[in-house]
Amino acid sequence: MGFFDETPSRRRSSEEEREYLYSKQKGKCNYCGCKLAIHHFHVDHKNPVGRGGSERLSNKQFLCGPCNSRKGDLTDGEFRRRYRLPGSRVAKSPPRKEIAQEYFKGIAKEVAAKNAAKRRREGDYTLL
Repeated sequence: MGFFDETPSRRRSSEEEREYLYSKQKGKCNYCGCKLAIHHFHVDHKNPVGRGGSERLSNKQFLCGPCNSRKGDLTDGEFRRRYRLPGSRVAKSPPRKEIAQEYFKGIAKEVAAKNAAKRRREGDYTLL
C-alpha cells in the first residue's frame, strides 16, 4: 500500500456547508476576523484529517488564505496557543475587530528565533 492509499479521503465542501459556515462566522475569518466574499475563503479542518480529524461540519471553519497557510497541519488549539488567541471555548466566533496580519508575522518571527536558538544550544546547525 502506497502513501496515497493511506491518506484519508476528502470530499469538497458542498455549497450548503460553505453558506452555513459563512453565515455562522458572519463572513469573517475565524482567526484574524477579516471580512471576505464567500468564494475567497478556504474551508479548514480545526483538527486536521491527517491527524485524526473528521469530515463533520463541526470540525470545519472558514479561514482567509494567509491564516490557512499559517495554520498548516496545526490543530485549532495549537494555532490559538502559538498566536496567543483566546481558546475556542472562549472565542465562539471570529474576533470582533480585525487582527492585522503583521501581528501573526511578528509572532512567527519570535517562534522561529526561539527554535533557532534551541537548535544552536543543542548543537544542531543543519537547519540554520
